[in-house]
Amino acid sequence: MATMGPGDGENHWHFRFGPGGVRSVGPGLGCVRDVLAALPGAGGGDGGDGGDGASRRRDDVLLVACELLANACDHAPGVTCLDVDLADGHLTVAVTDGALTRPVPAPWRPGQPHGHGLHVVERISTRWGVSPFPGGKTVWAALPAP
Repeated sequence: MATMGPGDGENHWHFRFGPGGVRSVGPGLGCVRDVLAALPGAGGGDGGDGGDGASRRRDDVLLVACELLANACDHAPGVTCLDVDLADGHLTVAVTDGALTRPVPAPWRPGQPHGHGLHVVERISTRWGVSPFPGGKTVWAALPAP
């Protein structure tokens, strides 16, 4: 279960996951959906894009968040924190886990059901990266804000 903690202002959302972080993809996506619905001009999260592509950008944010959350669950002990930041026209999704291994895109293998997550993140995000720290890492991706 995720709990929302204090952010660094109205453009930062922080969610902490308990010991069940290994099952955090669904709850994490729920947190990101809540953030998207709270953004200025989101129209209450109704999915309308007002003709400017905001709906597609929201879908891109959710897809990237899903990939980052799933990787933390599949290749690490699970998600410990999820942060979403809005700054300079970009929304950054950051997933923290307790693994020390740095994620590296797997070789591209068309037709394979798994192993393409970081390729998706690379393609959709403006930029992405890894911020290691003692005891874990944060994998983040920035996308144009909806």
